[in-house]
Amino acid sequence: MQGFLGVIADDFTGACDVAVQFKKQGLETVVLTDIEFLGSFKGVFDVVVVDTETRNLTSEDAYRKVRRAVRLLRQNNVKLVYKKIDSTLRGNIGAEINAVMDELDVKAIIVAPAFPDQKRTVINGHLLVNGEPLEKTEYAYDPLSPVSGSRVSMLIEKQAKKKVGEILLPQIRKDVDLIVKEIRSQIEAGKEVIVADAEIQSDLERIAEASLALNVLLCGSAGLASALSSRLAVQSRVLVVSGSVNKVTLNQIEMAVKKLDVKLIEPVLSGILQDKERIDEVSDDLVDEAEKALAEGKDIIIRLAGSRSLISEIQGAGKRLGMNKLQVADLLLSILSRATRKILGGHCFKGLILIGGDTSIRIMDALGAKAIRSEGEFLPGIPSGRIIGGICDGMQVVTKAGGFGDRYTLVKIIRSLKGRAETGN
Repeated sequence: MQGFLGVIADDFTGACDVAVQFKKQGLETVVLTDIEFLGSFKGVFDVVVVDTETRNLTSEDAYRKVRRAVRLLRQNNVKLVYKKIDSTLRGNIGAEINAVMDELDVKAIIVAPAFPDQKRTVINGHLLVNGEPLEKTEYAYDPLSPVSGSRVSMLIEKQAKKKVGEILLPQIRKDVDLIVKEIRSQIEAGKEVIVADAEIQSDLERIAEASLALNVLLCGSAGLASALSSRLAVQSRVLVVSGSVNKVTLNQIEMAVKKLDVKLIEPVLSGILQDKERIDEVSDDLVDEAEKALAEGKDIIIRLAGSRSLISEIQGAGKRLGMNKLQVADLLLSILSRATRKILGGHCFKGLILIGGDTSIRIMDALGAKAIRSEGEFLPGIPSGRIIGGICDGMQVVTKAGGFGDRYTLVKIIRSLKGRAETGN
């Protein structure tokens, strides 16, 4: 993932609880107990959870500490911030919401503290624990952070001093487009915090989807984090770019298409040498096809050609035009490298797989990469690392020679990058 999700949690157990929601979706996740170490993890993790230990501080101290944490996340290329709160509303919720909103200079935040898996629900704006109003449970008598009342909006309004709106279950159960419309309407009416009902996990799924569509901040417990994690995992796709026409690689690609939810894309190369002005057009066509595949939630394989004979034909045409094989290869690889740069520049990807030595270095150059930090072998003879520099700084990259591996190798690499356990061929 280019950039990362930053999560602010107010205590350690809550930080670990929310972290596991993202890890379950295959997102590389770390819990930081010291924000000063953030720079050491740049580009390594998809999700960075920061434990600020502010639940039992004064509201003023909690505000300062959380705002500083958000500032450091922002300075380190955070893509999205999630404010984790306790599902029973303990802690400095209002002060910490203010800190996040002030530092990011945003107008609105969606708050959904429900955690249905742990019997915490919000119905008609009231937080219930095992069906009981919050103020009638033991959490109302917490020795360090007692909670009075169960109306979420009133608690936040009192603490944050902001205009608070509500979206109740009948609205949450509508189509996501209508939820988006309702959120937008409340924001336009001046609401700064919008509290959302949720009784079951699918309610939280709708809230997460609507909030991402509007690009507004999210605040909630591990329940909403779980809903968000599934959305981020969908965005974290794998891109494969192959310039190899080795039979080993061609068989690996065919197996990946058969076994996985991938889209195979190839450039239309006929007549490309006779009309070099088509190079940009052909490259843009690859980008357009990739956009469609991403919209369908698919991983992408870009293959230069499906047979060695096609490349031989193009080389023959090049010879007749006075071009040598290196010049032809340079032209063909420019199509792949240009398209790859555009695709990676506009979307989140879990990782990049490059097949073929010439292809790999050409694309690394196009991305502005300066080095790769080696992280060992994915499989024997197939190295993995992290890109250093350029538009994909920190992205995981796997490089493979055209003739390496068996027919299931590409399937295994893609599954591993996406965090799926191998269950056989």
